[in-house]
Amino acid sequence: MKPNQGSEDLLQAAIELRHTGRAPVAPMIYYFAANYAGITMPELCSDWSKYEYAIRKCYTELGPWDIYYNICPYSPIAYQSCLMMKVKYPGQDLPPDSICQFDEYEMMRPDDYDWLINYRGPGFMLYSEYTLELLSRFMPELAGKGLAGRVRLYAAVLKNFLAWRKHFQWFSARGAAILCGTMAEAPFDHFSMARSMQPFGLDLMDRPEKIKLAGPRLVPSFVRTHALFTKITGVPRMLIYVHRSSTDFISPKMFAEISLPPLKEVCERLLEAGITPILHCDGNWDLSLKHLRALPAKKCIIQFDGKTDIFRAKQELGDLHCLFGDVNAYDLAFGSPRQIDEYCHRLIEQVGKGGGFILGAGCEVAPNARTENVKAMIQASRKYPAPA
Repeated sequence: MKPNQGSEDLLQAAIELRHTGRAPVAPMIYYFAANYAGITMPELCSDWSKYEYAIRKCYTELGPWDIYYNICPYSPIAYQSCLMMKVKYPGQDLPPDSICQFDEYEMMRPDDYDWLINYRGPGFMLYSEYTLELLSRFMPELAGKGLAGRVRLYAAVLKNFLAWRKHFQWFSARGAAILCGTMAEAPFDHFSMARSMQPFGLDLMDRPEKIKLAGPRLVPSFVRTHALFTKITGVPRMLIYVHRSSTDFISPKMFAEISLPPLKEVCERLLEAGITPILHCDGNWDLSLKHLRALPAKKCIIQFDGKTDIFRAKQELGDLHCLFGDVNAYDLAFGSPRQIDEYCHRLIEQVGKGGGFILGAGCEVAPNARTENVKAMIQASRKYPAPA
């Protein structure tokens, strides 16, 4: 797959904090596509051809935009192994007009930290073996244990990434860069999701040393596995979810001591493999921004979801990292096109100054976003030049 050099160059320039005069735009569109294209949520989430129809319709009629933010999983198994949470689907576990929901399910046990720390099998197999073990506990009909379970899991994941590779070609042929070729929770956040919030909160009090040891233990095989996935998809960037590391969940001190070390190592190892890390930082990071300075400079993308003060982030991180965001869901759903336009202008003028900025929604474009607001955000990238 040959990427479009114009969009790819804009994206690479943003990563390296080079000024090009324009901030690229990358809207994260998923559930909104169903409402816009007039299909049901079950069709969007479970019928790959309907998803492709919906997202292509958005791109063609509301765009084009510079960077395709791929989010829809082809395989439910791949989706749940990425997030390490049980996913409920509309039309199956939920009413048909719902979006997917994530079940706080205690699929990881306290003794699993010891299993990770003391694992004596082939190092490159640790991450996949551990993933298979956890999935077998709540999806035995799909994953299971033993050789048959491994075959089902690996086949589902491989099918997902091969489908993505083919899917990306349509966007690349039309001039869009692809944001990432694989995605997963960072080690600390993976534990938080798999243990579920309350038990993991107790773990942080009762067994912090176990978490400190288990996270780095997971890193080498985690990176090796996802490096392979980027080769399959042909996109050398990885989206790393940092869902449970903001100060909405843990203190800045706890982030620095427990979450950051394996996250930093993941970023460093990915970069050694030629893969750009993209951190999806949900929640409020205002008090932990300084700690993100420890990540490799001019190599990472950091996306905020609207709760972090992105203008403060520009002051504290703008000399080191590319920032991504930050039009919030509420405004996209209930604001006016003029309001969206003015806020995007401010983002480009202030956060985009000097380069190192990607315009987008704060996390995902709201399912009930107004069409004219989404279009205003996308158009702002070309309407307003980024100052030097």
